[in-house]
Amino acid sequence: MRRIHRSLIASLGVSILGIAVACGSSSNGNNNTGLGTDSGADDSSMPETGSDSGPQADATSHDGATSHDGGTKSDAGDGGVLGANCPPFDAGSPFVEAPHGPLPSVTYYGGPTMTNPLIVTFTFQDTPNVTALDSFGAGITSTPWFAQVTKDYCVPDGGPCITGGTKGISVAMPMKADASYVDTGSSDPPDAGISGTDLNLFMNQQIAAAVAANAIPAPTANTLYAFYFPPTTTIDAFGPSCQGWGAYHSAQLYSDGTTPIVYAIMPDCPTGDPATDLEEVYISASHEIAEAVTDPNSNGVPAFYMDVWNGPDAGITQPEYRNDPWLTQYYGEVGDNCESILLDYWPLDDAGTVAQRIWSTSAASAGHNPCVPVPTGEAYYNASTDKVIYVANVGDTFTVDVSAFSDMARGSWRLDAVDGTPTQMTDADGGGPLQYLKVEFVGGVTGSDGVSSLLCVNNGTKGQLKVTLLADPSNDMSLQYSDEWPEADGILYSMDVDAPVSFPAPDGGTYTTYPYQFWPFAVITPAVAAQIGVPTSGINDMAKLRALRKAHHGQRPHATRFALPRKY
Repeated sequence: MRRIHRSLIASLGVSILGIAVACGSSSNGNNNTGLGTDSGADDSSMPETGSDSGPQADATSHDGATSHDGGTKSDAGDGGVLGANCPPFDAGSPFVEAPHGPLPSVTYYGGPTMTNPLIVTFTFQDTPNVTALDSFGAGITSTPWFAQVTKDYCVPDGGPCITGGTKGISVAMPMKADASYVDTGSSDPPDAGISGTDLNLFMNQQIAAAVAANAIPAPTANTLYAFYFPPTTTIDAFGPSCQGWGAYHSAQLYSDGTTPIVYAIMPDCPTGDPATDLEEVYISASHEIAEAVTDPNSNGVPAFYMDVWNGPDAGITQPEYRNDPWLTQYYGEVGDNCESILLDYWPLDDAGTVAQRIWSTSAASAGHNPCVPVPTGEAYYNASTDKVIYVANVGDTFTVDVSAFSDMARGSWRLDAVDGTPTQMTDADGGGPLQYLKVEFVGGVTGSDGVSSLLCVNNGTKGQLKVTLLADPSNDMSLQYSDEWPEADGILYSMDVDAPVSFPAPDGGTYTTYPYQFWPFAVITPAVAAQIGVPTSGINDMAKLRALRKAHHGQRPHATRFALPRKY
């Protein structure tokens, strides 16, 4: 699933908390890594963000910026605090990437991939930019971008690889789009009272009509149907479109009742800037195309997905444990963990056609930027925790060891720590999400937004984070449906505060955010740890984990989602 991008959220003026609830993804007002800087006439700030979108700038508490030579920008506005103690790095010195924890892994689960994909583009009479979208669908699978983002996803043991595919075909539907559609096959059914045209039936009818007219071939296992909707249409699948999700892909049966068909849904979420709107549709479409060809799930069995099941271990922690907090925060297909300002805009040509960068298993295992393609000279920077799952009683305070790293020499960055627990419960005052974790860096700075930060880290920097578990996640029913097991989640955000990115704000001012990388971790109680085989010693009892998942099969979404039509 393609979530709404931060810059688009700012332009739309959408409630962040509403997004979290509608999408079912992680968002917590406690993980506010700052408020967006809006330099309009009223100098008002944008709403604070959830963890599914990453952090923003905070002009009131984190307004400095570290320069690439290790000094402090004179216009930082914070009295020289940020970056004051940053040592300059010697670009000519031998560089060695500092030790750090392993990035999550993507594994093959046995389902089919689209080895020779054909993109069939469906547009309405009122779909904007039809010519551009037709061209995009016709050529996307023959681009160098497509070759690079799919090269890691050959079926193991000599199985087929994903090739460039056939030139795409376009279908211009002879009608305007209806005001609303409902995906009746969604694994998250629409709420009672929501009405609209049956999306699944409509798509089937349009595909069948195009086949009957010899405009397109009959469906095959390599056909992806891409439907582009105008901004006047709302699609209800996981809540309304453009209020939490920007696109998704899934599968259903064709009108013959036996042939599976794979489709992608791309709404046009208006920002008031037509160029931005088209860019967002391009990025959403590229995201869904990459995920659909690597994990079409057309027969109910996943292909490539983040490793959360029992299997061989390639790192210091079993993959299903190592990846758990990443899956909780960002889903698990190859496009999901590569959504940020830094990663979203990969140019496909000189005419403004762009695509999203996509997860690479080989790059991740090598400690490089896992989101490819990577521009020449771009350093990957992040900070890892010493564990992925910590065990604590409510009220306990424990220490997390943090290791910053980069894969080449670069300027220092700011490291934020936040509570990212994806709860839908509110605090006692009803003013925000219930806080599960208190996080505070040893020797760090806490801003007016409540976010704890280390203002200057670089490759090899070591830090300590004090974490207190404030409440028992097992008592939160909203967490029972978002996690493998009840857990609280913290997130480290590595903020490139020396590279601000600005967008138009709805009030006519400017909305500013920063590129970032993230690293999540989980906190569970001893009772949950005993259930799933995670003793405080850190030794994982796989037999207990298998038994737990078998006992709960059909109850938890991460266990059942593989058997249901998924829309990610």
